[in-house]
Amino acid sequence: MRECPKCENCYPDEVPACPADESALKHTLPGTPLLAGRYLLKSRLGRGAMGQVYLANDTKFEARRVAVKTVRQDVLNSEDMAEGEAIARFNREAQAAASIQHPNTVSVTDFGETDEGVFYLVMEYVEGETLHKLLRREGTLPIKRAVSLLRQISDGVEAAHSLGILHRDLKPANIFIMQTGRSGDGFVKVGDFGLAKIISATFTDAASNATPSSRGIIGTPEFMSPEQMQPEVGVDKRADLYALGTIAYLMLVGKTPFSGEMMQLVMQKIMHEPPLLSTIRTDVPGDVERVIMRSLKTKAADRPDSVSEWIDNLEKAASDVSETQRGGPKLIILGPLSAEVYVDDERRASVGSSGRVVLTDIPPGRHILRVSKAGEKDDERVIEIREGANEQVIQAQLRHFSGEGSQPSPSQGSSTGGSPQSSLLPGIVGCTACGARYAEGVRFCGRCGGAAFSLIVPAEQPGMAPCPRCRTPRPLNSKFCGKCGHRGDASEPRMVGFATMPQGSLPPQAERLCRRCGSVYPAHIRFCGRCGLTLG
Repeated sequence: MRECPKCENCYPDEVPACPADESALKHTLPGTPLLAGRYLLKSRLGRGAMGQVYLANDTKFEARRVAVKTVRQDVLNSEDMAEGEAIARFNREAQAAASIQHPNTVSVTDFGETDEGVFYLVMEYVEGETLHKLLRREGTLPIKRAVSLLRQISDGVEAAHSLGILHRDLKPANIFIMQTGRSGDGFVKVGDFGLAKIISATFTDAASNATPSSRGIIGTPEFMSPEQMQPEVGVDKRADLYALGTIAYLMLVGKTPFSGEMMQLVMQKIMHEPPLLSTIRTDVPGDVERVIMRSLKTKAADRPDSVSEWIDNLEKAASDVSETQRGGPKLIILGPLSAEVYVDDERRASVGSSGRVVLTDIPPGRHILRVSKAGEKDDERVIEIREGANEQVIQAQLRHFSGEGSQPSPSQGSSTGGSPQSSLLPGIVGCTACGARYAEGVRFCGRCGGAAFSLIVPAEQPGMAPCPRCRTPRPLNSKFCGKCGHRGDASEPRMVGFATMPQGSLPPQAERLCRRCGSVYPAHIRFCGRCGLTLG
């Protein structure tokens, strides 16, 4: 099978170029797009340590779309494992995953091996976004909303535990939220049950910076329990509970309890208790904090006996939480020392020794956040300040130029449908008059009042990134831009525009109120971005 490096659509081997954009196709999978004579692969949704995930049509049921996960040959055929044992492991774990039938889990409907030796699993296709993307956009969540999502996640995990199946790799990237919107919390499905165990006991993901001493460790380091990081120690359902506690911690305070390189994480988790949530977010009630911290105990015996017991206690602790707004919204940015913080292309502050910046003048709605530090790649993203929010915490994720490190890779791509304007992660546009940048969908420039905008960063597309030179979307693994011919990986560092404010100054804390629509802006903003009225 061949794939287009630009659109990632799939074609038979005999097709030399993409019919849509005339790009030369590359061979990526043995065989044809019709996998196992039944599943017609349409496009690639994502890739991870184990293999690749494709959107496909089930030809047996023409209207049904499915997600097909192909498993890397070197994962199953480790040099330390006989091929027969690898195949047996795959069949055993795939059968176990298929046995889980619960509304809050992604169903596995089929699995097998093609004539070309490709191992595959067929799962229901989930339209929505991952919890990873939700948290990247909003940062921390209100306590009751977080608990509501955790209840659904826990119900799915508990259903697997009742069958004796462990997940082993619970993380925001394999938790899918359907039907998201202002009207509700969304319906949650947990994916990739049991699939981590398919990996050979000696398989080491190069992207995880694993060392010989960490061989045999299965999972994502930030969310793994201490016992998972010690291959000689047995693992039970309390390892999944630890991952759930880590997810809860991330939802409420914007960061995981521990971070760093693999061996650093191992030592931290084995030797230290995590910092209390209240040291990062002050409005977390004591009862809620105690329940979450108990799930993060170093010793498995000190954690609750089951996921159901834990979530019941968490719901009880959060039942009396009052989340009425106290004062204006507060945005807390966590980042490295001396990092510069920009909101909507305006410099707001630099991170001091506390490791945080507190902003109190950001109005509700979508904004562009950029955290920049010399020698590291900027973290630039669209964020959403919730209406009536008390406090939102966002952890900046800067990376060194020399290496990307491992990235969360969802098992299925997020489907948004429609045009880029309807994307859950909108693009970034620039005012054609003054160059100020905003989240896609803005009607008027808050700096000069202009109403004409040009696209700078397109809305997110699975497996795509903008060209560092011309910003045209291109596959992450492409070597050349199809528009301007720029040579280099699409994920390489790019130059970002400097703010027009003097580097040494901060905007005044006074506010300006739009008399027409009621929006609130910092004093340096002259025009309302919603209705275009000149601010007094």
